[in-house]
Amino acid sequence: MPGSQTAALILLVCCSIDTYLWRYTVWPEAVVLYYNTWLNKSSDWGTQPLLWYFYSALPRAMLCCLPLAAFGALLERRVLKFVSPALLFLSLYSLLPHKELRFVLYAVPILNVAAAQFLASSWNRGLICRLATIATILTNIACCGVFLSASYHNYPGGPAMVSLHSRFPCSTNTTVYIGNYAAQNGVSRFGEECDSLHHRQWNYVKTENLPIEKIRHYDLLLLEPAQAEHYTLTHTLIDTFYVYAGLDISTVPPFIRTRKREAIYLMKSKKLKKSIEVRGY
Repeated sequence: MPGSQTAALILLVCCSIDTYLWRYTVWPEAVVLYYNTWLNKSSDWGTQPLLWYFYSALPRAMLCCLPLAAFGALLERRVLKFVSPALLFLSLYSLLPHKELRFVLYAVPILNVAAAQFLASSWNRGLICRLATIATILTNIACCGVFLSASYHNYPGGPAMVSLHSRFPCSTNTTVYIGNYAAQNGVSRFGEECDSLHHRQWNYVKTENLPIEKIRHYDLLLLEPAQAEHYTLTHTLIDTFYVYAGLDISTVPPFIRTRKREAIYLMKSKKLKKSIEVRGY
């Protein structure tokens, strides 16, 4: 099947599925492209310098492989030709003021091929080159382990939602207010366990800038510590969730410790019955 027909078939299938799930005719990728490029609305969420992908995002994503990819492309013309579309893709996306690594993550595997070619050619150049290749791989693995530890604590809203649903039964009419920080860091519709076809008793609210007096009427709150101070008279703190705040040197292996800080408080209204604090199964 020709490439154009294959693309049309895939587009038809994807749009049909998305249209069914979203309940209206939509091509999500086209909507995102129009919103981020033509309307340039993504800038509302912050901007980065022109070369941010090259000096910040890619070095953190590829680690030791980035300079090796450059060497591989410069020393082998076939590799340069192979990675050229990825470099063009990165250059074009660099023109957009709002930048995120996820926008250009598709270029990383292609650049890794260039790094792999350089390592493969270096492997047969003697013992020192082989040891350097092994050291490069081990360094990347170690750094990925550190980054994994940081990423694990980067979205406290997810554990907060799990804790919330483990404490309160879906059969009880409950209102939940989700603060802006929690909504941006782990809370999503997928975690709303009590908002299914069988449980319509829960109401999750994420509306920003609600008056304090109105928020005080909600049964459960997921708020930042600074915001939670306004509700100590009406709500009780029942759980705390932490976010990554840096790395510390430790005296015990692996000699690096993740530093965390309080990020989200789960608070229960003092009017809520104590009998539903533990969810029954």
